[in-house]
Amino acid sequence: MKRSKKTVKTYAFVDASNIIYGTRDDGWKVDFKKLFKYLKERYNCKAIYYFGGVEKNNEKQQSFYRKLRFFGYELVLKPVKIYRQPDGGSVRKANCDVDLTFYAMRDKDKFDRGIFMTGDGDFAILLEYLIKSGKQVQVIASGKRTARELRRVVREYFTEIGSLRQLLKYKKR
Repeated sequence: MKRSKKTVKTYAFVDASNIIYGTRDDGWKVDFKKLFKYLKERYNCKAIYYFGGVEKNNEKQQSFYRKLRFFGYELVLKPVKIYRQPDGGSVRKANCDVDLTFYAMRDKDKFDRGIFMTGDGDFAILLEYLIKSGKQVQVIASGKRTARELRRVVREYFTEIGSLRQLLKYKKR
């Protein structure tokens, strides 16, 4: 017997950098207030985790995170590290994948369905495990930035975030 949308306990896990850069590469920005509302209304999410990097002296970023908390996101933030490249450039990373995996595993007995907003192939093993454990799993991400192995795991439960562009697009106020 299939459960109604209201009785399926759903948690969402947002890989911030994957979503932010995925939509940016497609020429738009996600409005995180609209995304929160969408996840609450469409999937009746009980918890919506946002995994991202934090720079303690970045006031613009701190203001953004205060807004996300106000909207209702549960923030899981890690300090951004700067990796120097041999060519003299640098790469900034927060490496939140383990945190997202930890939270999904920690909470797996609290949800029936997990919405994963990431295209990172490293999550394939996590999603396979959750599916084998009887969980419903859905991925929402940029098609161009989603690893083949992740798509293979979720098959028809993949949503191209670009299809939600008109609903989730940030518009300057």
